[in-house]
Amino acid sequence: MRTLLLGLLTFSVAWQTSAADDPLVFRNVAESAGLMPALHGVNGHWAGWGDLDGDGYPELYVGTFDRVGEKPNVLFKNKRGMLTVVDSPATRITGRANTILFVDLDNDGDLDIYLSNLGGGKTGYAATDSKLFRNDDGALVDVSAESGACPKEFRGRGASVLDFDGDGDLDLLLGEGLHYGSAKRSRVLRNNGSLKFVDVSEEVGLPPGVPGLGTAAGDINRDGWPDILLVARDGGNKLFLNDTHGKFREWSGSAETFAWKYSDSDDTTCGACLADVNGDGRLDVLLGNHFDRPWMEPVPIKLYLNRSSGSGELKLEEVTEAAGLVPLPMKAPHVEVQDFNNDGQVDIVTSIVKFADGRPHPIVFLGKGTTNGMPRFEVPALAVNDFPTAEDRATKSSGVLFKKLLAEGKIIYSAPAPTADFDRDGRLDIVIPNWFPESPSLLLKNETPGGEWLDVTVDGRDRINRRGIGCRVSVYETGKVGDASALIAMREIGVGFGYASGQEAVAHFGLGKRTSCDVEIELPFGLGRRVHKGVKAGQRLAVKTYE
Repeated sequence: MRTLLLGLLTFSVAWQTSAADDPLVFRNVAESAGLMPALHGVNGHWAGWGDLDGDGYPELYVGTFDRVGEKPNVLFKNKRGMLTVVDSPATRITGRANTILFVDLDNDGDLDIYLSNLGGGKTGYAATDSKLFRNDDGALVDVSAESGACPKEFRGRGASVLDFDGDGDLDLLLGEGLHYGSAKRSRVLRNNGSLKFVDVSEEVGLPPGVPGLGTAAGDINRDGWPDILLVARDGGNKLFLNDTHGKFREWSGSAETFAWKYSDSDDTTCGACLADVNGDGRLDVLLGNHFDRPWMEPVPIKLYLNRSSGSGELKLEEVTEAAGLVPLPMKAPHVEVQDFNNDGQVDIVTSIVKFADGRPHPIVFLGKGTTNGMPRFEVPALAVNDFPTAEDRATKSSGVLFKKLLAEGKIIYSAPAPTADFDRDGRLDIVIPNWFPESPSLLLKNETPGGEWLDVTVDGRDRINRRGIGCRVSVYETGKVGDASALIAMREIGVGFGYASGQEAVAHFGLGKRTSCDVEIELPFGLGRRVHKGVKAGQRLAVKTYE
């Protein structure tokens, strides 16, 4: 009840504030950048970014959760920030899209594409199985059938990549299951090379019966090996630790720590993100939600700080309310940790957007610093208009409410909201394919005045995959590399986190007023580190692990 009252207090304050109070500046460039008319009338349900042709600009792929014979998926070529539809029958497929990953699965230096689809099932919907496309010098070749990566009738949901066994090849973590009463058998697929995968779920300790609407992978207990998180109701919300070098065990605190009160069939945890939120160099846990009527009873996304120390057992503490993550009046499936104003403090973005004074305002929790290990966030965009009004809060029917919100244009939500600096100006942008066909999709170009920035990519060899996924990148005050008190931020390189979203394998850092920093790359599996001192801001630093 205390949380609910806090949320309602937030909304009453919102009625007295204006859009000018939101310091983040985003402009919707979906039309001018080329997403339209291709995305008119779609049920957008996943989106992902990745540089397929190696020209330095990420392509965009949008998937539809569609009915038979309606809008197919759309792949866009990115030409220096202008997007054009790729005329490729292979990728213009129709399915019940859930996650898209641009990732180099065969370690040949270019990005392949993995699509998680909700196969099987519901009458009238396109029951396409998941897909794997090999990148042959820019040509995408469907190798789904022979790869072993696309199980038949698999209800694919979340998907992430990790090298769980330390052999240098990226493996697949596939979440399965609806959020109510259906098949649920999330899987770990080992990459045997040459885009050949084998299901080793039970062999490595992932039991049956664990659903995964959201998936994430990362080294949460700092032992050098990636762990996995699967979230959803009805048996999900479980963290598995990889503490025997390729074998997983469920963390003993999963059930108690990630317990969440569900009230009906549409209530579920949804998105999963592992990121360092309070600047202590440890991965924390962030969970999104897909609750039934949050405009009536607001629900927060949840934050769990990693309070572990040394080599002891993992400790996670929920700090949602203490950190300022107030309840939200709309479904918030996707969660992602980034720095949108480049001030050196990480922010948290959701897949909700409010509108006021002709501007879109994505619901971003702005980082306001950390005191004694506790981060603080504020969400000014929540106050730019008066949604939900008393009438909204009394509306029990989601159909009635959604019809009203589409007519009024005050708020919208979507499943995905992956970030990328699509125009390479040093600021992270957001794409939001709209779930509602009546409402336009958004490409939110970040025009926020902000600080300096640095992007870091990693090129691996031998036991390190070519995209450096799993490498931990830390930036420090210049001349103070390794000094914990001088740590600006840490990011572990990964793709496929949050919900229905695919990101670039890039570590983005806001540096505030700093014009340089020291960079440390910590390699997984105890393979050492690489240090670059006095790195100038305003660039993309490409680090090779083999030099």
